[in-house]
Amino acid sequence: MRLFTLSATALIICFFFSSGGSFAQAPAQSHDVMLQGFYWNSNATTSWNKLYQISGDLSGNFDVVWLPPSAFSSGGTGYMPKQWSNQHSDWGTKTELLRLIGALKSNNCRSMADIVVNHRDGKTSWMDFYSDDFGSYGNFTFTREHICSNDEAQSSSSVPANQKPTGAVDTGDNFDGARDLDHTKTYVQDAVKAYLKWMKNEMGFDGWRYDMVKGFSGSYINTYNTAGEAYLSVGEYWDGQYDAVWNWIQATGKTSTAFDFPMKYAALNNGLATGNYAAMAWSNNGVMRPAGLIHNSESRRYAVTFVDNHDTYRDGSKYTGDVLKAYAFILSSPGIPCVFYPHWRDNKAVINSMIKARKSVGLNSESNVEVQNISGYYKAYSIGTCGEMITYIGSNNSSWADNVPSGSGWTKSIDGSGWAIYTKINSTSCADEHQYGIDNGKNPEALPTFTSITIKAIVPATWTTPKIHVWNKGVDNKQITTAAWPGDLMTRIEGNKFMITLSGFSATNEVGIVFNNGAATGTLQTIDFSATKSTSCWVLSETPTATGKYDGVESVNCFETATQTIEPDNLILYPNPVTDRLYIKSSETIQNMFIYSLTSEINQHIDIDATKGFINVGNLPSGIYFVKLSNIFGESVIRKFIKE
Repeated sequence: MRLFTLSATALIICFFFSSGGSFAQAPAQSHDVMLQGFYWNSNATTSWNKLYQISGDLSGNFDVVWLPPSAFSSGGTGYMPKQWSNQHSDWGTKTELLRLIGALKSNNCRSMADIVVNHRDGKTSWMDFYSDDFGSYGNFTFTREHICSNDEAQSSSSVPANQKPTGAVDTGDNFDGARDLDHTKTYVQDAVKAYLKWMKNEMGFDGWRYDMVKGFSGSYINTYNTAGEAYLSVGEYWDGQYDAVWNWIQATGKTSTAFDFPMKYAALNNGLATGNYAAMAWSNNGVMRPAGLIHNSESRRYAVTFVDNHDTYRDGSKYTGDVLKAYAFILSSPGIPCVFYPHWRDNKAVINSMIKARKSVGLNSESNVEVQNISGYYKAYSIGTCGEMITYIGSNNSSWADNVPSGSGWTKSIDGSGWAIYTKINSTSCADEHQYGIDNGKNPEALPTFTSITIKAIVPATWTTPKIHVWNKGVDNKQITTAAWPGDLMTRIEGNKFMITLSGFSATNEVGIVFNNGAATGTLQTIDFSATKSTSCWVLSETPTATGKYDGVESVNCFETATQTIEPDNLILYPNPVTDRLYIKSSETIQNMFIYSLTSEINQHIDIDATKGFINVGNLPSGIYFVKLSNIFGESVIRKFIKE
């Protein structure tokens, strides 16, 4: 019996966190700890496949993982998006991303998408844009009327007068690298709302990190969050002034949190890094609290604290002090802490232990934290839902380092050079409620290494001389195929089925693959694929995507002759009856789908992505329907379902 690719991993995306609760997007008393799972140009280190391999480590210590921009982009890190609905990027393929999201969800960890909607890069020229196809959520193509009229394209002599942007004036921060979108236009708003709905319901993301929100009014974030219904939203309002960031949060209708730049600059960059402990605390109603958004009882719920991110880490805003002291500060403070990947990578055991101490006492985004000393060292007293914490940060000297808090029940949870964290547990319930993943994350089985690979492919019928370019992604990125681009000629097996065997390369657990039709340039080629075993079989799309490149799916046995039909026991539709999402569980790759009503009033072809695992039927009238599903060989089966 054949085994195909509509797997349980893909279906996991649809189940976790899909029911119950409201979409606060700035959750009250949040116990979450986030990880920024990448840094600038870390594609080789934190690709979708690389993060998947450590998904247990991630989900075993963090509640939310912020992933880099996943849309097709002209920039490697992803902040120059060209097509939102195209989820093939320098971080990996859409299939690899879905697998990563599914693995995190299976361990109760949410994925946060990096949403870049302030600007949009062109297709071939200043005002030429790719179309976005969000399926049932709509299709959108931007034109010059959707670009701010004071965009740099307006003053460029290379843009003809009849092609210059005609949108409203951008009153936010202009971005010179791409076209600034005019969010006052209903069409732009509708496109962003469709994008978020699609990212949540089709890709499985649970939250949004909005890039460069100074470029447009915070009121639009309210609109987008209402449509997107995510678990958590955080905006990058890059400003060190408390009032500026707090005003933006209020402009969103308090539907979003924000990165606590005021905290970073005051408490960390200008305080802890320079030994100025007085700068680490601000007064709130006569009580000293940790500086930043987190100092105020009204705003601390909306603060995401951090030490560095992909931008600050590489410019003059980088924190230059002791990294572990900085994490002792944010992990004992209110707000939602966000750990930076390079810091976690280099200090895993210590930071994980700090997180465990925080969760053991139930510290959360709205916890009451009082700063009790700023003279010579920093001391904070934190109250959680299950216990208390005292944190010392300063010089490693006997004036405080060996001091044990008065009273019984206090223990030193963890300490280091110039810092210490003491905890007192008043209730053990937090161990069950907020530490479910700590130390319990399970990584996927280690990928086997191989030194030879057999690659098969069913290529488009119009391809005549398919070639292949293969390189070693797991070790050194060295080319494996012998010929320069467009690579080695594949051997025809029959019809449009081709194969090639390559050997003699350094042992690896991942290779990169590009198929092409003997193209001397970048045309008539596929997107970049990845293979993680010594045999790999691909079914390529018959036509290219909007970007001009062909897509494809990996199959277990794409050369097997079509002598079987879809096994009835291997295909399940549920729930049945259904109200909105009809889930599909199959051991075979579903290529095509038609849906019929009992009276034949509906006869609709459904484009199905084999990685999604469900279709939306919420817009269908109540009644009895039949669905016809076909695999890659044209074999089909019919199932009945009831729409309530």
